[in-house]
Amino acid sequence: ERVPQAVLVSATPGAEMALLCGPSPRVTELVVRPTGIPDPHVAVVDVAPLGGYEDHLLAQIEARVARRERTLVTCITKASAEALSDFLSGHGVSSIALHSGVKPLERLRLLAQLRSGELDVLVGCNLLREGLDLPEVSLVCVLNADKQGLLRSTTSLIQTIGRAARHVNGVALLYSESGRSSEAMEQAIAETNRRRAKQLAHNERNLIVPRAAGTALGADGAAEPRAPDGGGASILEMLARGGQAGLGGVAGDRGPPGGDLDGE
Repeated sequence: ERVPQAVLVSATPGAEMALLCGPSPRVTELVVRPTGIPDPHVAVVDVAPLGGYEDHLLAQIEARVARRERTLVTCITKASAEALSDFLSGHGVSSIALHSGVKPLERLRLLAQLRSGELDVLVGCNLLREGLDLPEVSLVCVLNADKQGLLRSTTSLIQTIGRAARHVNGVALLYSESGRSSEAMEQAIAETNRRRAKQLAHNERNLIVPRAAGTALGADGAAEPRAPDGGGASILEMLARGGQAGLGGVAGDRGPPGGDLDGE
């Protein structure tokens, strides 16, 4: 009643948004990217025949390290993320666990270290909250992908898979403990494949060759976005000067609506 006309924008629109748009919503979809990079290839890995996911995951990560590419791994709990990071570090992979216990300034430094190549892998339980812009990440691994829950819902899986959509070699691996794909997994894979098919067809029609996306790193190694009214200083620079209190809405420990999830 108060807003007779409105434009609603979302990367992953859900049923709630459709309801807001009325019985016959007009939807404009934009799935192609200026870089020509398609959504990542998605594969389901059955853990049971492998006797565990660790060796398979390690081999996949080592292949990316050899190509100087980065990896994100999502776990169910903070404890499992830390344990996996220790396992990877023990096998010569530069890895760190990223969770709510990491302070905002340190979190920015870790993200910058991943981008610069000091770290090969970030392990966490809810990497969606970071708003991550990491063009160097070519592999996203979702452990316990078949466990139904908020962090393994259709929307969350689509968003997590999309973290590899900034790299021309993007791949997402969904590890299933049960050997089956959950309904959320099937829906997320179907939607990703639908978008990928449209993107590849668009590239073929227009003779587009996918090219690397890039967000420049600052002199301090941090990804630029710039802070609002920061006089050209990056967020990391402002935090280093003691401006953390004034940037709570930018780099603070913002959880998803409803509070923390699964120990993240």
